[in-house]
Formats: sequence, C-alpha cells, structure tokens
Amino acid sequence: MEIIILALIVFCTSTLFSMIGLGGAIFYVPFFYWLTGDFISSVTIALLLNTVTSGSAAITYIRKGMVDFKVAIPFIIASMTGAQIGAYFTQVIPVSLLLFALTILMIFVGEEMIFSKAQLLYKGKHFSDHRRYPAIIVAGFVIGTIAGMIGVGGGTFVVPLLLVLGFTIKRAAASSGFIVLFTSLSAFVAHASSWDPEIHMLAAVAIASFFGAQLGSHIMHSRIRPETLQKMFGVILWIMALKMLSGMI
Repeated sequence: MEIIILALIVFCTSTLFSMIGLGGAIFYVPFFYWLTGDFISSVTIALLLNTVTSGSAAITYIRKGMVDFKVAIPFIIASMTGAQIGAYFTQVIPVSLLLFALTILMIFVGEEMIFSKAQLLYKGKHFSDHRRYPAIIVAGFVIGTIAGMIGVGGGTFVVPLLLVLGFTIKRAAASSGFIVLFTSLSAFVAHASSWDPEIHMLAAVAIASFFGAQLGSHIMHSRIRPETLQKMFGVILWIMALKMLSGMI
C-alpha cells in the first residue's frame, strides 16, 4: 500500500512538473528526505526520477518541434560537466546548508516567475550569438554544479534564463525539459555508486514518473495558456520553499 501511495504522489508530481520544464526533484529531495532522513539517498532518487520525467516529457516536446537544439546542446555539455563537480560537494557540505541554499533559490526564482521582473527588464532586447553562447556555457556550468550539489536537475534556473534570452514560456519549458534530462542523468551517475535502493519501490515510482510526464507534456502543449503556466511555476516553488523553511525552524 505504501508503494501505491508513493507511486500516485510521483505520478501527480511528474504530471505537474513536466508541464513547466522541470523533473520534480525540487519537490522530491525534501519529500524523500522527510520520509527517510537520508539526504544523499533522497538526492539520488530525486535525480533518477528527474531523469525519467524529463526524458518522458522530452519525447513529446521533440516530436512537437518545441526544443531549441542550438541552445540546448551547448548548455547540456556545460551543465553535465558542472553536475559531476557539484555531486562531489554534496559529500562535504553540511545538509542543513544545502537545504537552506535550495530554499532561498526557490524563493527568488518563484518571485521572478510570478512577477516577471527579468522579462520586463530584457523585453525587446536581442541577444546575438556572440553574446548568447558564452553566457549559455557559463550559466550551464554553474547551474549544473548547483544541480549536482543539491540534487535538482537545474530546470528551476534554466527556465528563467531562457526567458531572459527571449524564449516564450512554452519553448523555454520544453527546451529546459530536454536539458534537464542530461543534467540529471550526469548528476545521478555521480551519486549512484554507493546507493542501495529498494527495487520494487524504485520500479513503481519510475513507471509512475514516466506516465505522469507523458500526460503533463501533452497537456502543456495543447491545453494551457503560457501565462498560467509561468505563474504555476512560481507558486509551486513558493509553496515548497515555505514547507522547507517550516521544517528548518
């Protein structure tokens, strides 16, 4: 029964987060940490579910022609490199500090998604390739390092960055989902060597994650307004940040 409940939670989470270009690790890390009390294990399973969710959603987004590969590929290369470095720091930085850093970042990014301050600042500006690609490589490496360190796929930061670069919210979410697939996979590989999961539970939540992302990605493509999608992103981040802060106090 516990496995069924977990699978249902993961299915709903995957459906929702795949709609906004994330894999759900920003929820899974604190969720599994509260369940198990083991931060490293929680990070590892969150990264696995991130990989499955993002991979499933990417299938839909690629078929629909929503992924910008010219931006995604250099971002992936840089972020996968950073994720390996970030995974090392997870072993040496105190858990409380990692959780606090994750919470603060969620608050700031949530504010941006709700109030669109960066988009207003950069609206109408053109980013030429000679400015865009160096920024993508540097940002990809930094985001990958953070993602590997605190156990998220990086979509929390990728989506706002792509919006600043002039992407629409749907194209940003779709491209982010594709990028997060590889960032999460790289970080997962770095964490998985010492992991000893419960196989039946893992299979159930992975399957639930895959099908939840299929549902969410189709809903995002055809049945939701971009403005609604963006504000959903911000509200979800704020709710999770408040829950994490309440657990620290």
